[in-house]
Amino acid sequence: MEGATILKVLGGAAVVTTLFAFKKKSDFSKVMEQMTMDIRNIRNLRLKSGRLFLDIDVAFHNPTQYDMTVYTAGMIKVKQIKLFYKNVLIGNALSTAGKDAFELPAKSNYLITGITVELLFLTIIDQFLKGGLDSNVDNYQIHTVVDALGKSWIVEQ
Repeated sequence: MEGATILKVLGGAAVVTTLFAFKKKSDFSKVMEQMTMDIRNIRNLRLKSGRLFLDIDVAFHNPTQYDMTVYTAGMIKVKQIKLFYKNVLIGNALSTAGKDAFELPAKSNYLITGITVELLFLTIIDQFLKGGLDSNVDNYQIHTVVDALGKSWIVEQ
């Protein structure tokens, strides 16, 4: 009879643990779905080896009550950043300055600075000929692919 009781206790604990894990994953999915970001700075436009580059700073915001930390749901890892100007793709990030994995506690922000973006040369020339270059960050958007909770998410500004 003792063996059956132990099995019942272990089975109950497994069910409770599974339900808790599903609840936590649901909570952290809300973080990923509600996370926002914005471009804080665009600078250092340069030409190098026939290619055009610039640096951007991107802030990520967690408006929820849930922590995304190494102790709760794990780190958020940036996989890809695409830069758009008025909804036209103009570049792709080459580097996140070694800051591609981060925690995002509840009601907090995280800033990645110095992200190097290679610009699509012909698109930039076309934009320059049509109206010049624009340094107003409100005219730029970013689409970011991040990994969290074992899943990839697309976060759009």
